Amino acid sequence: MQAAQLRQFIYAGIVGDAFGVPVEFKARGTYQVTQMTGNGTWDQPRGSWSDDSAMTLALIDNLTTDGNYADLFEKFQAYMMWGAYTPRDVMFDIGKTCAHAIRNRFINQLPPTACGDASEFANGNGALMRLAPLAAVLQAEPNLPTRLQVTADYTKLTHRHPRAILGSCLYLECLHAMLNGASLAAALSQVSASLPLALRHTPDVLAEWSHYAPYLTPTIGTWSVDQIKSTAYVVDTFGAALWCTAKAQSIQEAIILAANLGGDTDTIAMIAASWTAIRYPIQAVPTEWQTELLNQELLRKLIEPFVAKIADK
Repeated sequence: MQAAQLRQFIYAGIVGDAFGVPVEFKARGTYQVTQMTGNGTWDQPRGSWSDDSAMTLALIDNLTTDGNYADLFEKFQAYMMWGAYTPRDVMFDIGKTCAHAIRNRFINQLPPTACGDASEFANGNGALMRLAPLAAVLQAEPNLPTRLQVTADYTKLTHRHPRAILGSCLYLECLHAMLNGASLAAALSQVSASLPLALRHTPDVLAEWSHYAPYLTPTIGTWSVDQIKSTAYVVDTFGAALWCTAKAQSIQEAIILAANLGGDTDTIAMIAASWTAIRYPIQAVPTEWQTELLNQELLRKLIEPFVAKIADK
């Protein structure tokens, strides 16, 4: 990935997150947002990003410095306890499953990949929301089992149920295919064909396929909004973000679509924006929205070294 595209990929997600923060949990159809706003659900200033971007930035920092999983947990703890990776050094939002995993690591002293909750009732989107940078790191990795293992391990840090692991694998493998030249439709076809065979050695993960299968169609962009659920359940988030990506003709449109779905708007908008930035690599994130992000100095400090390390030279 070229430096400009990688930079856009990261910023698109953070802009989507900040765009969706003020309307998170609102009911669909009770509001309409078309520009970056503030206050709202979390009473945060315009341009504030949430735990989605904070934990993504922690991952970026860890990947830049070649940190291991234990190092990444140190960064997650810094976010939860002291507001690291946030716009104003204040943590205002963290999912229960992610917080539980961090406590598992530092209170119960569990190994990093055993910290995630394995319960079926812990299938939130707290892993899916933070994994996009891995797609850039794994772009040149030719071995599918290797990519799936890396994706699974990073997911297990906070979410260990096979359904959450499969959601992460589907998302990153779609991004992988698109980063290597496939259209969105072709990527969905490739993933549908290759993953079931590759996952035969992890039958518990493969057994979750039916939950995602309805969304893995090139015609998803033609679905009506009434067919899309926008909760924090990982399957709903995956489907909603994919729908926005398939339907939108620009990063801007994907963000607006996601933010107006209601429910978990920040996460869906973040994932949809990241996905759409790969679908339309020559399009830019709206400048006025990107410049409205708070703490630009922190963003540059974390993003630029990552771009320098990972982007094609």
